[in-house]
Amino acid sequence: MSIASKVGQVTFSQKSGVYMAAILCDKGDLYQEYDGDSSAPTNIAPDFTTLKPTLSFLLTSSRVAEGIVVPSSIKWYFNDVLINFTSNVSTNTFGGETGHFRFVPYAAGTTNYYGLQVVKNLVKASAGASCTIKGVATVTVGNVSDEIQWVYPIPITKGVGNQKVVTIMAGDDKYFAIREKGGSVILSAVARLGASELTAGLSYKWYRMINNAWNLISGQTGKNLTVTDSMVDTTGIFKVEVYQNSTLIGLDTQTVIDLSDPYDIITNPTPEDETISKAGDTVVYRPILVKRGETTKAKDMTFYFVFMDSAGVILNPSTANTPSASGTCTYEMCQQAGGNVAWTITTKD
Repeated sequence: MSIASKVGQVTFSQKSGVYMAAILCDKGDLYQEYDGDSSAPTNIAPDFTTLKPTLSFLLTSSRVAEGIVVPSSIKWYFNDVLINFTSNVSTNTFGGETGHFRFVPYAAGTTNYYGLQVVKNLVKASAGASCTIKGVATVTVGNVSDEIQWVYPIPITKGVGNQKVVTIMAGDDKYFAIREKGGSVILSAVARLGASELTAGLSYKWYRMINNAWNLISGQTGKNLTVTDSMVDTTGIFKVEVYQNSTLIGLDTQTVIDLSDPYDIITNPTPEDETISKAGDTVVYRPILVKRGETTKAKDMTFYFVFMDSAGVILNPSTANTPSASGTCTYEMCQQAGGNVAWTITTKD
């Protein structure tokens, strides 16, 4: 079993050599479909006015022993427009409407992360196009402040067809993060057809990534999977396949973070913002293993680097099982993935 692992994606995350940011949604990966004109959409699915998903901004750092970092403040943006709030309700006008979002303040023991709840549909707000929600957190240490941001994409497409969609939701209020030894989180698989959740004739297969390969978890055939801290080395990736009447209808993957692990990995990406935008661009990782709460190397170590698309397909099969001091994500990997590339960095031992 490895000492530690790290999971992320090649997109935009400032200062990620020291801080690791992520926006996680309690309702799984968000998307919307609609019929009609974007100015007067119908049959919007899923309906955010009833689903009311909450996006939580998780910020971790190897510098702090408890792993999680509470920002001093956070700003939220919709399609790069700063969202303004009065009494925690957004006041911006998007698509002729207001009140799309609710600001969720940090409250230790109650809401352990800053969040943004989506309370209205976003089709009109984004003129029928895919949209983004960005969180920019300010972290202050002494007299020095850093801004760390993460961008969460929400695909929006015209046409509510017969495509079945599978997503992994949080089955509890922990947002896929284990915060104490002996702790656990619950993953819950949901299958949808348009606005309706599918329930009839479903069966499930759950997988865990071990040694850079998907391993079937024996005996786990239900809708929910309980992930314990013993199943995660700092971070871990899990996959579900959902079948209806023995036919595969979809799959999804989800990262789980264990903040109670004594070790962490500083990934040291170049460039620091982990952005690939044109042919020839790369992101190179030169990680070190550290004890949580420290930033100096704990021991010499080589790592396994695995780059994947959103379905968990490995994009570097020829090098995924070869330990190295560095790993490189390429423009070609992003093209093959059709966008962002997820990565896993795991210690050899």
